[in-house]
Amino acid sequence: MIQNQDFTRQWEELTFANDFIFSRVMRDENICRQVVELILGVKIGQIQYLSAQDEHKLDPDTMRIIMDVYLKDEQRIINVEMQTSHKKDLPKRSRYYQSVSDVSNTPSGTKYRQLPDNILIFICTFDPFDKGYSRYTFEYTCVESQHQLRLQDGSIRIFLNTKATSLSHLDEKLQAFYHYVQEGVVNSDLTEAIAHKIHSLKADSIERRTYMTLALKMADIQYDAYEEGWEEGHKDGMAIGLEQGREQGLSQGLEQGRAKGLEQGLEQGLEKGAYNKTVEMAQKLLAMGLSLEQIEQVTELPRETILQLQDSSSS
Repeated sequence: MIQNQDFTRQWEELTFANDFIFSRVMRDENICRQVVELILGVKIGQIQYLSAQDEHKLDPDTMRIIMDVYLKDEQRIINVEMQTSHKKDLPKRSRYYQSVSDVSNTPSGTKYRQLPDNILIFICTFDPFDKGYSRYTFEYTCVESQHQLRLQDGSIRIFLNTKATSLSHLDEKLQAFYHYVQEGVVNSDLTEAIAHKIHSLKADSIERRTYMTLALKMADIQYDAYEEGWEEGHKDGMAIGLEQGREQGLSQGLEQGRAKGLEQGLEQGLEKGAYNKTVEMAQKLLAMGLSLEQIEQVTELPRETILQLQDSSSS
């Protein structure tokens, strides 16, 4: 069982790339504005936070999502996500995020021409498309025009690759931001402000207690799942093993067959039991409102499996 001091050490070692810390630091409007303007290269208007780590769901039959930083100004909707896990579903995830943000921020009677720009930013601590670019910006273009004709629908998706080694073409302040996300190096006014904010957060007993409570709950769920999974797996393994032992015993001798069957059955049963309990753990974490990334890190289940559990729980 993990001890409290382990969680205390974890808390002290959390960085800006951590989901919990990132969402809280970005609640500071001054820091949030600087980060967004630095990435977009333009000034933005007065910020209105739409949510921070809140659930978005269009209706009971649709898949829910939890956005890290979700805001808008007079001209655009902006969603900023910190991404530390390299998953293949990132492109389609970005598509769904933008669709949800469009629909959830479009009042009845709105004219299409009145739709604000929709900008989605993923700050990735890895290369999301393995091409070596420091930044990937996607806009809809016409294939027949050799991508020279842009649709200009106001939809933009930006993926930052903070792991990129070639940054000389970027603004110095943006280079400093990349280095801070990836290595924790403080080398600009913005990164100094972020580091100071994180220091303040870690000194805040309420924030510390919130994180500790969440971490302890996840650890308890993991521990209970392990014990219950072992018991269930042992029981299933005995049943599977006896059955396989009987079948193999017909040709190999009952004792030899029972021994081999029990060994195989126990192994299969333990795997089955552990998997079932891991699924139960994921369902509990979904009910607690944890992000998909957090649940992936705790359970090590594929994102597709967690999304299926999410869909089934809402049906």
